[in-house]
Amino acid sequence: MTEQVPTPPPVSRWTGMGEALARLGLACLATAVGVGGLGAIVAVATGRDVAGGMAGAYYLVGTLLFLIGMFPTGGFSVIRGTITRRKPTGSRQEPMFLIGLVLIAIGVIVDVTRPF
Repeated sequence: MTEQVPTPPPVSRWTGMGEALARLGLACLATAVGVGGLGAIVAVATGRDVAGGMAGAYYLVGTLLFLIGMFPTGGFSVIRGTITRRKPTGSRQEPMFLIGLVLIAIGVIVDVTRPF
């Protein structure tokens, strides 16, 4: 009797990409709802246009997330507060800057269309 050996799933550079994109989409959606809601609350509380307040919040938070996400990681230790001799290694490789870009794009859409 011969045993059937299961074949492992194919491994490529795209393995797991669907799950990562789903998590990124969920993070973008949750951040957009939170920032938009906060912008709308501030706009109503100050007597301003809701769409303008939401767009401003999207611009502000999106720009901050983009800048933080693109800040180089090497050379400075936040925990130790020291500067090492390492050269900066580039951006943080985190999705934070992508979420920032998505928020800026949503801000442009809300600002142009004025749906609220």
